[in-house]
Amino acid sequence: MDIKKLVTFINLVETRNYTRTAKMMHVTQPTVTHDINAIENEVGVKMFNRNKRYVNVTQDGQQFYQKIRPLINSYYSAVQDIQKRSLQEKTLITLGYSYSLFNDFYLPVWIKQFQKSHPEVKFALENLTHNDLKQHFLTDELDVVITTGEEALDLSNVKSYLIEKESFMAIVPKDNPLSERFVLQLNDFQGQQMLFLDGNWAAVDLINLQNKIIHLNDEINVTYAEDLPTLNILLKSGQGITVGLYCIYAELDDSLTYVPLNCEQTVDFIILTHKNNDKRIVHQFIKFIQKNI
Repeated sequence: MDIKKLVTFINLVETRNYTRTAKMMHVTQPTVTHDINAIENEVGVKMFNRNKRYVNVTQDGQQFYQKIRPLINSYYSAVQDIQKRSLQEKTLITLGYSYSLFNDFYLPVWIKQFQKSHPEVKFALENLTHNDLKQHFLTDELDVVITTGEEALDLSNVKSYLIEKESFMAIVPKDNPLSERFVLQLNDFQGQQMLFLDGNWAAVDLINLQNKIIHLNDEINVTYAEDLPTLNILLKSGQGITVGLYCIYAELDDSLTYVPLNCEQTVDFIILTHKNNDKRIVHQFIKFIQKNI
């Protein structure tokens, strides 16, 4: 027995009129008659007494109505709930990133500007280590990930979009003689206090560079910061030299300066999404970022 026939039955009980029920259901009167006959044949009892002048619900019909009416209401409520949830999922973007000053500056701008033209969209943000970011992405918990090209090399079934390409620089306290150099070699840090980012939060690109500097300078002191905000505090308080990117340290403290590194290694900042991600809003957001970066 299908839902449409049951709705026809409920309408006829409430209107007691075939013509009115047909209009409400947007069908012909013979269709109403057919649906009611089909119900009575399937159930095996008479639901209505009818002649040319009236339609009267039988006792069996009334009892059937009282049982079926709440079920139909529940059915339509369930349909509305799942449609609402589906709509919410289609307009929700789950975005993963590892905190950096770059993300701290750009993400609020992108989100605010994108919502001006897409007010229906909602964002769920996840700040994770690079390893956790990758795991959450692989388990489809994230629609979009902002990361580096090196981090994405071992991922399959993904689409990547280039945001920015940059070269590493040294960030040096101005009272350090190295701050006056036009360029620094990777082996120029002998005897220096270096500030490096812990491997849990550092991207592969940065980890590789930090390891090269350690390998080429056997007389350096290294302090590892467990996250970028901690490293930034150490840097501003004059505790040593670090290496990074302009887009991450876009605004330096007055006591610090950039010195270019003679390093062929560059970093690609990218946006990742799954090839099979069918959310139109996700791809619109990515295009928006590419256009406005």
